[in-house]
Amino acid sequence: MICYDRFWKTLEERGITQYRLIKEYHFSAGQIGRMKKNMHVSTHTIDVLCGIIGCGVEDIMEFVPEEGQAVLPPLSELPQEKEDSPAQRKKKSSKENKKTKKKEKSEKEKAKKKKKK
Repeated sequence: MICYDRFWKTLEERGITQYRLIKEYHFSAGQIGRMKKNMHVSTHTIDVLCGIIGCGVEDIMEFVPEEGQAVLPPLSELPQEKEDSPAQRKKKSSKENKKTKKKEKSEKEKAKKKKKK
């Protein structure tokens, strides 16, 4: 679930009231109401708020897993495949090219033998 608790803290820290958002910045009272209830708010709305307040998305909202909701571990905790160096990739590519050429040569030889028969 997306939670907007950080939004209220950021407003307070910056000395911006809901009234000021509505009257001075023409921000929708309905959107403020939706945020109070942690309801869906579009990314456009979040973008507008970041521009008005001068903050990042992380200062407005956060993801809080609901009870029983499956959540993957952070990437840093997942087992990572070792990435090949450029030299290793080139070597693998070279081996694959050789195999392909051998296979093509073998197929050509078979085709020639069939023609002779």
